[in-house]
Formats: sequence, C-alpha cells, structure tokens
Amino acid sequence: MDPIARPEFWSCLDKLYHSFPIENDKPANIPKRILSKADVLQKIQTVMNDVMGQMSSGESPTMKHINRSTWENISFKENIGLQMVNDPKMTTVRYESPQSTKKFALMIKVMSIMFTLVQTDKYCTKRDLFYQDPTFFGNQMAVDEAVDNISCMLQIPRWHLHVLGTSKGLLAGDLSFQDADGNFTSCNSTKNGVMVPSHVMGIKKDATFQKLLDDGFHLKFKQCILVTAKGFPDMNTRLLLKLLWDKFHIPMLALVDADPHGIEIMLIYKYGSKASNHFQRASMASISDISKKALAFESEYLAVPSVRWLGILPTDIKRFGIDVDKCISITSGDKNKISDLLSRPFLSSFPGLEKEIKLMLELKVKAEIQILDSLSPMFLSSVYLPGKLQYGGWI
Repeated sequence: MDPIARPEFWSCLDKLYHSFPIENDKPANIPKRILSKADVLQKIQTVMNDVMGQMSSGESPTMKHINRSTWENISFKENIGLQMVNDPKMTTVRYESPQSTKKFALMIKVMSIMFTLVQTDKYCTKRDLFYQDPTFFGNQMAVDEAVDNISCMLQIPRWHLHVLGTSKGLLAGDLSFQDADGNFTSCNSTKNGVMVPSHVMGIKKDATFQKLLDDGFHLKFKQCILVTAKGFPDMNTRLLLKLLWDKFHIPMLALVDADPHGIEIMLIYKYGSKASNHFQRASMASISDISKKALAFESEYLAVPSVRWLGILPTDIKRFGIDVDKCISITSGDKNKISDLLSRPFLSSFPGLEKEIKLMLELKVKAEIQILDSLSPMFLSSVYLPGKLQYGGWI
C-alpha cells in the first residue's frame, strides 16, 4: 500500500489542523466593508478642497499620510499579525519644499486620475498609470509610491481607488474556482500552473514550483495545493491564501530559501509587512466576487498567522548532511538583515525562529532550495517534502 494512502502519513498535519483555535467545522465569518463610489469620491474631493483652501488663504499647501517606513508605527497581535498603532507618526508632503515638490505634484495628478477612474467606473494597473504620462512621472517607482501614499492618506484600499496590481502568482493542485466572468478553472489540469486571479504550501521560487509540477508532486500528493508568488508576495497571492484559510482553515506551509530574504517572504505571508499596514479596516470577498468588490491589504485580512515554515531550515543543512561548502556565504548585508529580523516584535511568538536565524549566523552560510539537488535530482519531491509532511518537520 502506498504510504501516502495510509491515514498515519497525514497524522502530523491532522494534529496541526486541529491545533488551530478555530471551529474548523463551521464556515469562516468573513468581515466585509465595501465603500460606495460616493464615499471614495468624497474622500478624494475633501483632500483636493483642503489643498485649494490652503492656496486661497495664501498658504503653501501640504498633505499628510502615515509614515509606512518605520517599525515604530507597527504593533503585533498574535492572532492577527502586524497592525498600525493608534497614534502613528505622520509624513508631511509640502509643496514649497524642494525635497517634496515633485512628490506633491505626483500625488495630486494621481488622485485626479483616480477620481476619474472611480467616477467613470474604470480600472487600471499601476503600470497603466505610468504610461498615461511617462515624461511627467519619470519612473514606475514614483507612481507606485504615490499610489500607496494616497491609499494610506485616504485610508482607502487601492482597489476602491480603481488601481490594481499585476498578478504574478501561480497555483496548482486539488482546487477549482469560478471567476467573475463565470469561467470555471481547475488547477489540477495544468502543466505549468494557473495564474492567481488578478481580481481575486506557498513556494518562494517559480523554478521550484515548476520543478514540483514536472516531478508530478501535486498529482501524487493530491491533498496539497501549491502556490507561488514567484518571489516577493504580491497582494493577489496573499489574498488567495488568506481566502483559502478563511474558508477552509487548512494548514499553510511555506517553502523558502534558508536566507534572510526567504525568511522575510515567509514572515510577510504569516504576519504581514510594515509597508502595508496602514488601513484600519479592510474587506474580503469570495473568489467569484473579487472583480466586483474592493479588497484591502491590511494584515488582519491578508496575513495568515497560522503559516508554518516548512523549509528549507538552517537546521536542515546538518540534518540532511548538506555540504556546507556548497552553500553560499552570508554577506554583511545578510548580517544586517538578520539583525533586523531578530529585532522584530513577533519573535517571541514564533517558537524556533530565533534558533534557526542564529544558526545561520553561526554557520555563516545560507542555502537555497536548489541545494537539495546536490543530494539527488528528485530529493526535494521524493524525500525532503514527503518526510517533512509525514513527520511534521516545520516550525
């Protein structure tokens, strides 16, 4: 009998499933908050009127938004993740200041475009925004920053402002869904993975995701759904994982590199990031409604604190006899990132994380998932992952 077919093979995952402090036999109570078109337009108009009022009074206009770059504005709640503090530090954008004149102008222009988009019920991506006036905007990063700052200032998620991100995630496994256009998609019938809907076990790398598909991992382990954001987590992929958690409360396992960047990616899925925690409330919706309803990226609605780090762990380097000489030496930049990770507010709430990070420092090396290929081309899909799933090799 195939070991995978034996109930005891999945006993550790079953134990993890039943350890979650949620009534797993009941549908999740998913909060919803949908801003009306009039509400969004009014918020934009209020800012514009305030700017005009300052100018008519002979003052140099300013705008303020929450500072998204400092951890001082972030608190941690174990069952939710990272949250904005009640009295966050603000950033003032001054028209008269040479350092922020361009930023001020960018925000005004982008807000005017958003106003038109909402008013006409049209949508565009950040990339589309840039190409509306590339000479004025200068570069894509300036547009991205303006959109996020406006969203932060207005306390309105980007979707309500009719500005979307470009989806880059893929998924495969025993999952089917119907999109907003009524198209039915099965994630089992694919050789390359299905795109995460842009109106909608996490794997860091697309190469690893494709290797698992080539090895038929998702066909052999049909209880697993594979998802990748091809690197840094995009909003749509995080939303999908949160939606799966809210609907089914299934265990979520992260497969990332044993390096500071990989750990950061896993932590964003688990707790969120400081840059995206500026909303006080958010909304969720079913997949079929995603293109019609706004979705915020506040941690309470995107982070999944139940995520476990499956691998590759620094302790796996010794456990599996990986040749340290084949690993990559950590850099001074890695050491700085490690120091930053060790100062995070959630460290004490994540048993085992500090030990793994400090071991990386002790070994002075980092390891990519591909290091397992040095043991055997099929080691990842035939030995490493099956063993981890069977014996609970996560933290």
